[in-house]
Amino acid sequence: MLKVSIYGIGNFGFALLKHLSVKQASKNTFALYAYDSNRNLVDHLRVKRTHLLHHRSVRISKSVIFTGDSKELVTDSDILVLAISSDAIRQVVTDLKQHINRKLIMLNTAKALDGETGLRFSVLISDCLKDIRYPLSIAMLAGGTIARDLFKHEPLGVDIASHDKRTLKLLGDIFTTDNLNVYTTTDLAGVEYAAAFKNVIAILAGMIKGLGFSYGSETHIISRAAREVKELVATRLGGKEETFSIESQCWGNDLWMSCTGNTRNREFGIMLGKGYKPRKAIEKMKGENKTVEGVNTVRVIGKLIENNVEDFPILRSIGEIVAGGRNPRSTIIHLMSSNKI
Repeated sequence: MLKVSIYGIGNFGFALLKHLSVKQASKNTFALYAYDSNRNLVDHLRVKRTHLLHHRSVRISKSVIFTGDSKELVTDSDILVLAISSDAIRQVVTDLKQHINRKLIMLNTAKALDGETGLRFSVLISDCLKDIRYPLSIAMLAGGTIARDLFKHEPLGVDIASHDKRTLKLLGDIFTTDNLNVYTTTDLAGVEYAAAFKNVIAILAGMIKGLGFSYGSETHIISRAAREVKELVATRLGGKEETFSIESQCWGNDLWMSCTGNTRNREFGIMLGKGYKPRKAIEKMKGENKTVEGVNTVRVIGKLIENNVEDFPILRSIGEIVAGGRNPRSTIIHLMSSNKI
């Protein structure tokens, strides 16, 4: 029997755990393990089968094994789902390396780029694990899915990307249910960039809202920012243009939901538009247990556009506001009136 393990039982990790536990109960084709560095949370889940912080009325099946030991989580795992923030991935993967003892599929769910290097996480993970003895397949899950909707069993869709078609088949079989459609693609680079940049554009959309501009202004600049991202990724960073279509779950679906829905990146952008400094807005959201994944990607925009800043004025402007501290209103007004977008 396959062993499927989830590292991280925060809001989204808990939602994935509940989703997979329902599939496990109906099919019984895999064992399901879960771990979190918060020992109190793990102990509570073992006894009460409910979460300490999120969706407290949701109960988890007794067949799910909660472990307080990351070694137990990873040893003999066939699939390891990383449901952790982008800031933690490098350290977590490095720590888990010693416990990998068989062929492993590692599925990342963090929608960001590495905040130090600008690397996609499949590249960073491969580098961290380059000398392990066992075959490694890396995949990415992305789409317009938020934890609340998964818990409510809403009809949803996600993309899963990997270079390996056997990995895609296996993950598709495990994650597909009557309410979740899974679409697979070999464009791993495109999906990773799409997932990361949709958060950046959601921050921008939030700023437009926070500044008091109209909904039409929001949708206008969202559409133009989306054009810049597609141009950057498809022509310079190795992604496929079709990944950035409206029908794509990691782009069309997730961009729409993230930019206009009740999302953390949009909320952060609204705060900036209303006058919060980036650091203060981040601190406030951290105090509410909210991670703004788009910030790390914003910080490396300069690395990605390099000497081509004139070709990407919207992306450049987002970076100048969030990472450079420029005034949102004057920057946005100048951008919109420049006739260069």
